[in-house]
Amino acid sequence: MLSDMQIKKSKMSGKLFGIDAVNSNPLSNPFCMKQYDKSDDTIICTECYSIDMLETYRSNCVPNFENNNVALSTIIHTDFSYLKFRNDIVRINGHGELLNQTHLHNICNMAFAFPNHTFALWSKRIDIVRKFKKWLDGKGYCFPSNLILIYSNPKKNRVMTNVPTPFHKVFNNVDMTNQSTLKENCTGQKCNDCRLCYNFNSENIIIELTKNSQKELNKKRVA
Repeated sequence: MLSDMQIKKSKMSGKLFGIDAVNSNPLSNPFCMKQYDKSDDTIICTECYSIDMLETYRSNCVPNFENNNVALSTIIHTDFSYLKFRNDIVRINGHGELLNQTHLHNICNMAFAFPNHTFALWSKRIDIVRKFKKWLDGKGYCFPSNLILIYSNPKKNRVMTNVPTPFHKVFNNVDMTNQSTLKENCTGQKCNDCRLCYNFNSENIIIELTKNSQKELNKKRVA
């Protein structure tokens, strides 16, 4: 697919209602599809809500997300004046994952262009983030002060309590069999109300019940 090279924003719904996001397409991201297709059910990506949605009732979102795959990963952007965000917080990768260092470079440039907004980036690509951090260090640069880097723990029910460098927070998923003494602090309220992930000074260990477990729990409540 050809891209018009303008980055597309998305209006999010559900828990993310009221927040704009810059998403990408996991269906054409080799990393995402490799994780999704693994037979290891301890990997949270095998339950990927994004792939399931985009292959079914949210397939209309695929063209814009694919546009972003191309636009964000192939050229460096410096003009973001056409982007208008409704809120002071912006989600990066509500769908999708980093493709390469160019992708991350563009997210950083976007954050620099909107100093009065807080951007939160979820990623499992610790390799890309660390390589880009090394490149920044070599240039005497640093990540934008309004960009929160959240490491998305790829393992389910293995709560990480140490945040890997250079991330600011770690996001964990557990199901109802979780034996961790740490309880969920991402409890299903609207992200715009909670803002735990969008605040540098809040808790840096975040734990959420998996989407599948949330569905099971809701069924039991109804019954």
